[in-house]
Amino acid sequence: MEKQNEADIVREEVNRMVVWAQNLVVASVEDYKVAFASIAEIKGIRKRWSDWWLPLRNKTYAAYKEVLAKLQEGTKTCDKAEKIAKDKADSWRYEQELKAQEQQRKLQSIADEKARRERDRLEKEAAKLKTPEKKAERLEQAAEVITPIITVAKPVDLEGVSVRTTTKARLVNLATLIAAATPGSVAASFLEFNERAANAFARSTKGKVLIPGIEFYQERSSAVNIKEG
Repeated sequence: MEKQNEADIVREEVNRMVVWAQNLVVASVEDYKVAFASIAEIKGIRKRWSDWWLPLRNKTYAAYKEVLAKLQEGTKTCDKAEKIAKDKADSWRYEQELKAQEQQRKLQSIADEKARRERDRLEKEAAKLKTPEKKAERLEQAAEVITPIITVAKPVDLEGVSVRTTTKARLVNLATLIAAATPGSVAASFLEFNERAANAFARSTKGKVLIPGIEFYQERSSAVNIKEG
């Protein structure tokens, strides 16, 4: 109960400092000194708040990690087994689909050739006929010869199993992408600014190295050091 009372006290102090900060007006050197004196006090309050909650967080986090490890021990093993089996099944299905596509291509080629020969036969017959009406009739018959669309049954159709094909992209040559990334191009939309790397470069060079398209600037911040004891 005593620690709980301490937490309530610190909470009140935290809220009090928020109200103070919201009403703070710095208009003189003295105001500036008072502001940072209170900021140092805020840091002390923050430490007391952390000292209350961190042990509880660490205890619950340790329990969380233990439970998570047990959970992942089983789920990852199941995921591994599922992937192995799925890859084998998908590989077999893909091979069967390739065979079906090849069969469809061959059958379609045969049908196309059969229709072409029939058209040629009718057109040759038309050329031999002397009567214009009969000639026109044969040519009309030739024009009506249409190649049927050959379809082949799916190698397997299992209820509850669906196969989805997704088109994705991978980077194969960054230099080529950069060269193609002219303003307003699709390639340009694939390039992203690495702010973390740029900030590290800015710190190391103090912003004195010019990089086209990049602006280096200074951001100010104040720090308060608290002396222990």
